[in-house]
Amino acid sequence: LVSQGAVQVRLELGHRAQVRKKPTAEGFTHDWMVFVRGPDHCNIQHFVEKVVFHLHESFPKPKRVCKDPPYKVEESGYAGFILPIEVYFKSKVPSFSSINSSVLLLGFMCLFLLVQ
Repeated sequence: LVSQGAVQVRLELGHRAQVRKKPTAEGFTHDWMVFVRGPDHCNIQHFVEKVVFHLHESFPKPKRVCKDPPYKVEESGYAGFILPIEVYFKSKVPSFSSINSSVLLLGFMCLFLLVQ
């Protein structure tokens, strides 16, 4: 239920990964992307201030901030890792949702939504 004066925003979180035909010089075997978007690609920029993706510390600049759509990160890698995502909503009251995503590069994603 949504209380009076509240806005309900639906988000779609996901990832895509594909095996590279040939590993990179660094040994990366997969190209992948993780994203936050509206269902059916609907526009969420009027509600979302920014999305912060926390990549594994082995990536250059592991904290990636997207202030404008598309809210996504594209990289190459060779292993799975926990990828916390913070979604900050435009509001007069500071708020955000923290989403922990387990990304396994072979095509599995498990999401846990923690609203604080």
